[in-house]
Amino acid sequence: MRGILISVFVLAATGSICVAMYQVFSRDYRYTELIKLGDQLLQEDLPFQAARTYESAISLSPTKEIGYLKRAEAHQKQGDFGRALEDLLTVSEISPDTQTVSLRLAEIYHARGQFEDAATYYSKALSLDPDSQSILYQLGMASFRAGSESEALEALTRAIEVQDDFFGAYYLRGAIHRSLGQDAEAESDYLKVLEIRPESDEARSALIELHLDNEDSVKAMKIVQDEIDRQPQQATSYLLLADVHRLRRQHDEAIAAVGLALEQDPNLPQAYLRLGELWLEESIRRGDHVALEKAVQALGSAAEMDPANGQAALALGRACLAIEDEERGFSELQRASEATPIQAEAHRLLGDIYQNRGNYAEAVTAYHIYLKLVGETPSVLERMGDAYSGMEKFETAATTYLQVAALEPRRVLPYVKAARAWLAAGQLREAERACRRGLSSSPENQILADLLVRATEPDAEAGPT
Repeated sequence: MRGILISVFVLAATGSICVAMYQVFSRDYRYTELIKLGDQLLQEDLPFQAARTYESAISLSPTKEIGYLKRAEAHQKQGDFGRALEDLLTVSEISPDTQTVSLRLAEIYHARGQFEDAATYYSKALSLDPDSQSILYQLGMASFRAGSESEALEALTRAIEVQDDFFGAYYLRGAIHRSLGQDAEAESDYLKVLEIRPESDEARSALIELHLDNEDSVKAMKIVQDEIDRQPQQATSYLLLADVHRLRRQHDEAIAAVGLALEQDPNLPQAYLRLGELWLEESIRRGDHVALEKAVQALGSAAEMDPANGQAALALGRACLAIEDEERGFSELQRASEATPIQAEAHRLLGDIYQNRGNYAEAVTAYHIYLKLVGETPSVLERMGDAYSGMEKFETAATTYLQVAALEPRRVLPYVKAARAWLAAGQLREAERACRRGLSSSPENQILADLLVRATEPDAEAGPT
């Protein structure tokens, strides 16, 4: 009897174990099938449905990292980087595969524009594979975008040491050197790219731009001529030729070169932009109204073909102002001011228009944006002071004029304007100080002498002047 009971117990226990094992295997099987289905949906470009499928898999086995990794990929394809990041951070807590997770996290942070965080995770991945040129390159890119140029240069140099013909690393390092004003190093890197990959149009264009910026027309012309010989049907090569002629102030030759570009591609917006800018320069140089009309026509074509081009809108706005079509010029400048990259000059010109119209608050805003983008510019600071005076914010106007005086201490007019503004604000002592500072530079200035009398008379009355 006892033997029978033992046998029954064993059979029952075995059955329970079998049921448990079946449930585990069944769950694992369903988990795997759901992952496969999600992968198929991703391949069919159905990331939303894939994410829902991976979510079902995760509910079956919440401690397995593959479901979170897959769902993160689906969220990323939908552009939902926040939820993708949440999944990857969950994986980082449960997965021993630090490199894969770090790389994925770095990729997400980079896509979100969080470049410092991206660089941190690329560094973590690199610690597990120090000689990975691809990770070194990504680390260099993220560090550069995070504003850490020295770290970026170090990572890219290491990548080049690992792989001497890594042209992408040379190109990026050249761009970083360029941003730092290290033109000799940038030139060396761009030349190395062309040595490795002679067909690299990006490196060749970057090298030509470097020489143009340095006003080295001889080096620029040599590369441009080589490029034309290599690709005579390439329209952009002739635009570069036009840029070299423009640098040499050979406007007729530059215009002819743009014509050659249009022969290769009649629908090239950059060509019409370059042509319009050249005609605009000609009109200013010679006072030629016909050239100005040609500039408006060419720039109008460029703006129509590429409405998002801020440079074209800016040039067209300037041309319209030159023919005294202020409304169209104003409209084009507004469009240029909203474009990417930001066109600083558009804000300055808009400020002048607002100023002339008596819209002083708008003028101040436009000038502020310009100064933030370009830095302290005496003429624009002075115009901004005039706008503050127009708003009757005399103390702010006076302070602004004194900023101009600090930048141009030999000029007397900023002190005159500052003294008048202080008087209008009722600040007699400040007005006296401004007058004396101006007179120290120009003792014979009668206007400052008269203002000083007003500021120091016992019964002096302050008020707008």
